[in-house]
Amino acid sequence: MAKQAKRTKKFIKNKLDSSLKNRKENKKKSAQIERSKKNKEARTAFKGSSNGNHASEQDLTVEAGSDEDAEDVDEIAKPRKAGGRMTVDEFMGGGFKGLEGAGKGEAEDESDEDDEEEDYDSDDDDLEDVEDLSDEEDEGRDHAQDLAKLAERDPEFFKYLQENDQELLQFGGEEEGNDGSEDEEDVEMTDKKGKGKAVSESRSENVTSDMLKQWQKSILTTHSLRAFRKLLLAFRAAAHMGADDAANLAYSVNNAAVFNKLIMTTLKYVPVVLQHHIGYKQLPSGKYKLPSNSKKFAALQKSVQSFFLSLHRLLRTLPEHKLLYVCVDESAKMIPYILQNRRVARQHAKILLELWSTAEENVRIAAFLSLRKMAAAGDEALLELCLHGAYRGIVRGSKAMTVHSLANINLMKNSASELFSIDLNASYQQAFGFIRQLAIHLRACLKNKTQESYQAVYNWQYVHCIDFWSIVLATTCDKERVAEQGQASIMQPLIYPLVQAATGAIGLIPTSRYFPLRLHIVQSLLRLMQRTGTYIPLAPILLEMLDAPEFMPRKSKASTALPLQMDLLIRAPKSHLRTKVYADQLAEDLSFRLLEFLATLSRSIAFPELVIPILSALRRSIKTAKGQQNSNKNSRDQSKFVGTLRNLIEKIERHSDQIRSNRNGVEFAPRDQDQVAKFLSDHKQELPVEAALRLARKVRTDKEALLKQSQIEVSQDGEEEASEDEEMSDLEEDLELDEDEED
Repeated sequence: MAKQAKRTKKFIKNKLDSSLKNRKENKKKSAQIERSKKNKEARTAFKGSSNGNHASEQDLTVEAGSDEDAEDVDEIAKPRKAGGRMTVDEFMGGGFKGLEGAGKGEAEDESDEDDEEEDYDSDDDDLEDVEDLSDEEDEGRDHAQDLAKLAERDPEFFKYLQENDQELLQFGGEEEGNDGSEDEEDVEMTDKKGKGKAVSESRSENVTSDMLKQWQKSILTTHSLRAFRKLLLAFRAAAHMGADDAANLAYSVNNAAVFNKLIMTTLKYVPVVLQHHIGYKQLPSGKYKLPSNSKKFAALQKSVQSFFLSLHRLLRTLPEHKLLYVCVDESAKMIPYILQNRRVARQHAKILLELWSTAEENVRIAAFLSLRKMAAAGDEALLELCLHGAYRGIVRGSKAMTVHSLANINLMKNSASELFSIDLNASYQQAFGFIRQLAIHLRACLKNKTQESYQAVYNWQYVHCIDFWSIVLATTCDKERVAEQGQASIMQPLIYPLVQAATGAIGLIPTSRYFPLRLHIVQSLLRLMQRTGTYIPLAPILLEMLDAPEFMPRKSKASTALPLQMDLLIRAPKSHLRTKVYADQLAEDLSFRLLEFLATLSRSIAFPELVIPILSALRRSIKTAKGQQNSNKNSRDQSKFVGTLRNLIEKIERHSDQIRSNRNGVEFAPRDQDQVAKFLSDHKQELPVEAALRLARKVRTDKEALLKQSQIEVSQDGEEEASEDEEMSDLEEDLELDEDEED
């Protein structure tokens, strides 16, 4: 008679009686179901013979109403298609508040599985069957050869071993005798489980440093699945430390040093075991190929799920940022193993998105790198979840703007733009819906003209959304990238609607108090011009600021206020209106933005003709300022404003003269567009406007650093932000002021 396998013995000892009992009960239930089904069929046959005509009429009624039923199904299904999959009109029904509360609303409607992702059944990550995969085939491997392969495959982990666990690399084959003690210990635990569940639950073995070292040795020498299972059970105990159900687990962790060592050991060694038994290969497309047909792959899926369930609990509860960063950074190696488990992958992506939008900077970066890895290697649904969640995080995180949150918001916008560069087809669907949402907010404001509708546009969220989509389009439609690919980007058609939404928002309230918002949006559009080569007529928007009351030589209000940091404002404070401080700052910013606009056109062969309206407007403003100042001796000094404009005119004229001299020698006609586009493309010397812009940026950077430091000191003194009611009242005054200025 053949010797029984270990799995067979374990099944007979632990599960045979319960399996036989369940089989008998299922047989009885099946017999009852069969009897009830036969009785029901008999009754249906009797009724059908007596009322055959009625039954056919009923069938026709259902058939005739099928179209209506289908319409109802379509109506129900529409809201479930969030992001790119939902129809645009349905998606645009909500505002920014809908995005903020998407965790309770439309985000959960993306699929029917989201409710299941809130909780996991503990039975799903049972690890008892992992040991049934025999380790004997690995025990005969040469240890030195394995370590050499480990150094080639994962040099980072090998370096970690050299620095932290040098003794693990120096032991020989005598440690393999430990497997016998592990077998005895395992049999002991199995006997306890067989005698009664209460006995095993009441006793949890305390994890020690010696146990961790023993598991590490087993994993390094034989890639032991037995040690792997025990490590995951201990990792689960660490994740549940302090919870009510911690007493029911096989292990317990009662020491802080052991806790940290256990977390590090699990994060470092689990990928080593999985790579050995079910190693993956990365394809050139960024996807991962795993041995999904192998016996070990199917058996280790619960182990992978158990690891991520414990990891998710840790990511939600860890208070220490350093350990949280290590968990996020090291767990990125495990991402290829969960891409086929849609439920765990979606839950992991959601946790990473939350960390990316709320945690410390280093944790944000690590979470983003993991998100990018998941988005590039996952399916279309996972990519859409990452894109939609990233944009929702930007909207939520940009509601308030302070000197402390500015860096985090910029980090979110720049990193999220990389996610939208992974798959342009999926990005187009998402971007189209969200840009149209901005346009619908603007249309509602133009149509209703109420305080609420104005407030839906004149806020930081709207400004940051405009800026974010300008970054996305500048990245995906970059002229150098398009030249390399040899064809236009599929995102190119979205530039026009974004520019329309941006310029429309600028013109809603054209008072000088909202000039900071205008400058923010102009900066976003300038980025589009510089990166994509698309011409946007920004000169009229900037030159319109010259007609503001701040630039009129009337008597100014006395003020000792400090200059404003425009990066933190979309509306100037009342205390700065009609003051010389605000006027000088506006003149400086206006001159700088005009320089940036002209620098995008600096190598155009038509530059001298393009700047004619700009020069005319600047000269007219200088003449008006000087004339009114001469006629009214009590008006404020306009010398700084006039000097700024004269300096700008001088640089424009010098640049125009150089363009004229360079184009005098050309031999092609204007109709030769290829030659026109290449004009001065090989000219390496810096042109006058470009040199002026470089110096202006350097001066501006130094001033912004000083202003930022002063703003930090002011904010630390406890400066309070305006409440929503105060903003509404200020907006009402601004609308009245706008009407008075128009009159």
